Amino acid sequence: MSDPDFLDIKYDRDTLKARSARGAAATLVGQGIKFVLRFGSTIVLARLLAPAEFGVMAMVAPIVAFMGAVNEGGFAQAIVQRQNLRSEEVSALFWINLAISVALALLLLAGAPLAGLAYREPEAPRVLAAMSALLVLDTLALIPRAILSRQMRFVAQTSIELASIALSVAITIVAAWWGLSYWSLVVGQLCGSLSWAVLAFVVAGWRPSRPARVAGVGELARFGANLTGVNLATFFSTTADNIIIGAAAGKAALGLYDRSYNLVVQPLAQLTAPLSRVALPLLSRVREDPALYRRTYAQMLKLTLLLTAPAMVFCVVLARPLILFLWGERWAPAVPIFAWICVGGLVAPMFTTNAWLFTSEGRTSRQLALAVATSLISIASFGVGILWGAVGVARTNALTFTLIQTPLMMWAATSGGLVKPSDVLGAIAPLCAAGVVAAAVLLLLAPHLSGWWLIPALGVGYAVFGATVLLLPGGRALLQTTWRLAGSLRGRKPAVAAS
Repeated sequence: MSDPDFLDIKYDRDTLKARSARGAAATLVGQGIKFVLRFGSTIVLARLLAPAEFGVMAMVAPIVAFMGAVNEGGFAQAIVQRQNLRSEEVSALFWINLAISVALALLLLAGAPLAGLAYREPEAPRVLAAMSALLVLDTLALIPRAILSRQMRFVAQTSIELASIALSVAITIVAAWWGLSYWSLVVGQLCGSLSWAVLAFVVAGWRPSRPARVAGVGELARFGANLTGVNLATFFSTTADNIIIGAAAGKAALGLYDRSYNLVVQPLAQLTAPLSRVALPLLSRVREDPALYRRTYAQMLKLTLLLTAPAMVFCVVLARPLILFLWGERWAPAVPIFAWICVGGLVAPMFTTNAWLFTSEGRTSRQLALAVATSLISIASFGVGILWGAVGVARTNALTFTLIQTPLMMWAATSGGLVKPSDVLGAIAPLCAAGVVAAAVLLLLAPHLSGWWLIPALGVGYAVFGATVLLLPGGRALLQTTWRLAGSLRGRKPAVAAS
């Protein structure tokens, strides 16, 4: 990059507010488009492919995800969080990460036959071998994406992501239509990752220097190593269920569970991405002002729940008609699985936002310890739940995640940090009450809802939830923050909750 100071990002408060609001607003629009693309593709593919075909992909997905968690190395977060950073340090991280990814891809190729033995599925080794290329492609995009985040160029990131997803979805659907079965899922993912890498390099305008030893990389690597541990713990807590179900119940049951899980997790990720993408850069920049830091986090937590909680309440109450409407009668066994996963989805954003606090405050060692503890609880819940099949796994994990893991993580994130437990409780209390009211209204309407009537019912859920929040203490301030964020979409002067 021609500018030697492109990593020296020091914005004043007004600039931070402007970039944060524009970034969150642009990402919110992007998430709406991504939701349509991914949600629509899920519906189309569910009618083109059978549960067992999804099951083959779900068998190898945990192995690829594990390698991906090791490969990421926490380098992206280190680049975003670090106050002072040199271009040669970034180049060194790129070459280290690329070497790791190539080694892991070769290891995956060599070990692919073992997947066939473990699952007793002859297609698994070939799919796993093809997916090994994903590790290298994702690595190529990692550093340019981190640079864009550090510079708070969220509009550019969103544009790249939309283009890549659109290409991936289009290729996957066309390939499935041509009868490529589970290979359509493989080809779509690889093409999407390749386009991400190419576009990220072009837009970021960054090129790595030649490989060389650089002083100071060790500290960044240690920071990243802790986050790698967190990623690995998260991997085990989110993919051990697939491994256990696949081995104990077979690919049909796994296909039901995997599609239900993705139907919850993908929209959740898309709804929270506008704030998650902004959160770490913004909180890292304002942590020298504790009061501002606390206000910023509290408002971002409330906005995250305002976006996600009504949808999860809707899905819990109307799980059966929703699944039948989207996927058809042959997916009816997925209904209880989907409903229990949505119960966990109610508190998932609270669990996720704790990572903002740990990482932005540089407390990654404590984050690692808690990630390991909550991961062990998850795995234990899967082991118990499998006694009742895929539904049992979903049920026991939802209960432990809601009643044990999330409270434990929230306590740890607010113990000794800048944000206090009272800040979190004050933020979520009115939203919990709003969730109860929205659930009651939807339960009254449930006997009359099916098919296309579910779409306006979702709108009713959001309207009731929002109106209840507005009537409770703090509701007006949250509405004003949301309105200012929406204002940035219309070209008005942007602002954020940190003001």
